[in-house]
Amino acid sequence: MTTTPATTPTTDRSRALDLARHYPGRRVGHVAAQQRRAGFPDRNWRLGADGEQRTAHLLTALTGRTRRDRLLGRPAAWQVLHSVPLDGGAADLDHVLIGPPGICVVGTRHHRGRFLLLDGDRLVVAGTATDAVPRARAEAQRVRELLLPRLGAAASTPVRPVIALVGAPLRVRRWPDDVVVATEGALVYALRGLTPVLGPREVERIHAVARRPGSWG
Repeated sequence: MTTTPATTPTTDRSRALDLARHYPGRRVGHVAAQQRRAGFPDRNWRLGADGEQRTAHLLTALTGRTRRDRLLGRPAAWQVLHSVPLDGGAADLDHVLIGPPGICVVGTRHHRGRFLLLDGDRLVVAGTATDAVPRARAEAQRVRELLLPRLGAAASTPVRPVIALVGAPLRVRRWPDDVVVATEGALVYALRGLTPVLGPREVERIHAVARRPGSWG
């Protein structure tokens, strides 16, 4: 989730922190708490935080070191950051997953019990079209603009927009051309199926830059 209502401004307190310490749903959880204190409904924000936590749990299937990794003394093939702040904390990236396919910018959409239809660039939720696909592209573009120039020799690393759909089945009429869209049961499989371009050491070097708060502003 990336939009904060005007009634609940947030302050970025992560500037001095290692972003690898951020937990999934950090920002939306803070907004939910602010909403409750102000007497406003917080359900959508709580659903957002829960969705991000569920996606993060799925991604642990990728980010752990395998037995082969340990035997060879190499890092895990995938690394992930959660709740990466943008615009001074006014927005964030749900998950930045760095792995063999490059940098995957994973946005979680939690639509519990809703009917979802994907028709190219239109993700329709319970009959209402959303901007999920264009927003995923825009978030990937922010990563290209902010992070890639800091990567030196790795500045040409592919950045792939990904939408993780949580809590609801998906009917597909047409897939978007350049955005990965996957439900909970298909997410890890879809990510593993992307064309590999990076090795574990390259992933580790990119992660070392991405985890610095200063790389995003």
